[in-house]
Amino acid sequence: MSTKFFRENYHVYLPLLLLPVIVFYKVTGHQFMTGWDDSWMVLNQRTIGGIHYYNLVAIFSETHLGQYSPVNQLTYSVIYSIFGAKSGVFHLASVLYHAINACLVYAFVKTLLGLRERENAKLVTATAFITALLFAVHPVNVEAVAWISASKASLYTLFGLSALLCYLYYLKSARKGSLLGSFVFFLLSFGCKEQAIALPLVLPLIDRFTGRNLRDKKVWLEKIPFFAFVLLGGLFTLSLRNHDYIAQFAGYPLWQRLVFACYAITEYLTKFIIPTNLMYIYPFPMVPGEPLPVQYFIYPFAIVVMAIVVIYYYRKQAILIFGMLFFLINVSSTLHFVSMSRITISADRWVYLSGVGFFMMASWYGVRFFMQQSKSKKMLICTVFGVYLLYLAGYAVKRSEVWHDSRTLKKEVRELLEKRKEYLELQELQEKLEEL
Repeated sequence: MSTKFFRENYHVYLPLLLLPVIVFYKVTGHQFMTGWDDSWMVLNQRTIGGIHYYNLVAIFSETHLGQYSPVNQLTYSVIYSIFGAKSGVFHLASVLYHAINACLVYAFVKTLLGLRERENAKLVTATAFITALLFAVHPVNVEAVAWISASKASLYTLFGLSALLCYLYYLKSARKGSLLGSFVFFLLSFGCKEQAIALPLVLPLIDRFTGRNLRDKKVWLEKIPFFAFVLLGGLFTLSLRNHDYIAQFAGYPLWQRLVFACYAITEYLTKFIIPTNLMYIYPFPMVPGEPLPVQYFIYPFAIVVMAIVVIYYYRKQAILIFGMLFFLINVSSTLHFVSMSRITISADRWVYLSGVGFFMMASWYGVRFFMQQSKSKKMLICTVFGVYLLYLAGYAVKRSEVWHDSRTLKKEVRELLEKRKEYLELQELQEKLEEL
């Protein structure tokens, strides 16, 4: 990104850097989740092994319990080598990643919309700022910030947004160096989290959005390195899912996984708008082999209805289509189309990057509606939006307290199990009453 862009937008970047720090500063006082994944994801032999040749070779050449995230692991090793096992420093790094990402979201959205809406500078700038603001304080992003092991999500997003920004600058300047930079950042992003494998699919989406001719061979030839790596990286990622440690959680048939995907999409979209009852784990409704609860069939129906409405009524709304496809592409690898071998049906950290598409779409239409109103109505809208932001920030602060240590996390698990037990007992009682 050019230094000129930063100089012209410093008044925007300063609050976007400070706001995440204000919301998440308490996280720096949290402990390691030794009763959860931090015990093997962060405090492992590669982290405490230091920065030397043999350890670096192991980091980049070996997998660890079905995981391959060498760039993210390298950051743990560097932090440990300098500061030791100080949880506050690891948490501070996560907060800084999030603050930088908020700035990158602003730069990405402003640059992207600027290529399409050159005559609507105020609308573009306001949309970019509101998008970044929502991203910075939204409680659905707490997990990626407050949990050290989830720093993979914030770090892969940092490099992923950098890759997309480089690609946008390539479209503006036609400089091959920007395209090369995009590919390098994509590799770094994949080196943090395998979810980045879907990132190159966003490139033709950007092409279409910015008016490039998708029938031009050049448009596709320039992406050969990206898609070649997608193929290789995808096969490699699939091979990791056969690891004994995570394969034990697989076993749902394809039709059930499709229902789970519809459920996850619906839940994510709902929580983007009104985040409530956020959890660190969202368990499957049954174990493999058991029948799927009847109420889950409403989700495929809801997705089909939404798809028909969008295609029939809003297919020419470029911002809406881009935002939804950006969301779906970046979350696609977590939607159980391929058995994920995980114990959770959805996870907040999985939508850390993909949520940007939804926030951009909502911000665009919200800002455009705001600009069309009278002065008195604008005051009312600002008040309502201010209250909404306070709710998001307050919930994010409260939500981050759950991630203080393993004890506070297990407390939430116990409460979840108690609620589920009460629900099952109530359901069993209802069935007995029906029999009578």
